[in-house]
Amino acid sequence: MRRWPAALALVLLLAGCGGIERTAQLPAWQTPSPTAPAPLTAKEAKGRYLAIVAPYNTALEELEEALKAGRPWRTVRALAGTVATTNAAHAEQLRTTVWPAKAQAPVAALLKENDLALRHWKLAGEATSAAALMREIRAAAAHDGGAQANKVRATLGLPVYKKP
Repeated sequence: MRRWPAALALVLLLAGCGGIERTAQLPAWQTPSPTAPAPLTAKEAKGRYLAIVAPYNTALEELEEALKAGRPWRTVRALAGTVATTNAAHAEQLRTTVWPAKAQAPVAALLKENDLALRHWKLAGEATSAAALMREIRAAAAHDGGAQANKVRATLGLPVYKKP
């Protein structure tokens, strides 16, 4: 009666630009205030994206393995907590990275879906029963962001994510 592997299969997917125009010159003794960083190059964006999503993907894979192995629900809950932590960290990194213009909309869509999943990952990590845990894992799985992540990957010239 365990449906954990099926529920988690859905989970796995796999994550502002602008300059400041100056209208007046600053006196020579004043240091200009920092401007927004330049967007990443295509090559930089590929590497940055992969580095950002790797811990989250690893946490999801560990959770899936625990579910497949029929680990106790408290063990799975701890792993869900790790997924929540890595999900929040990767979302923050995705948000604060200045992506190339063509990747900004797909990253924004991924973040929108991620925010929906994150709420459920946090609740899964705090679940007080196996039933509550699985309910939250399923809810998170419904917002896995796989389609959005694949659009980001395509925009960056990366292959579609395939779990190891």
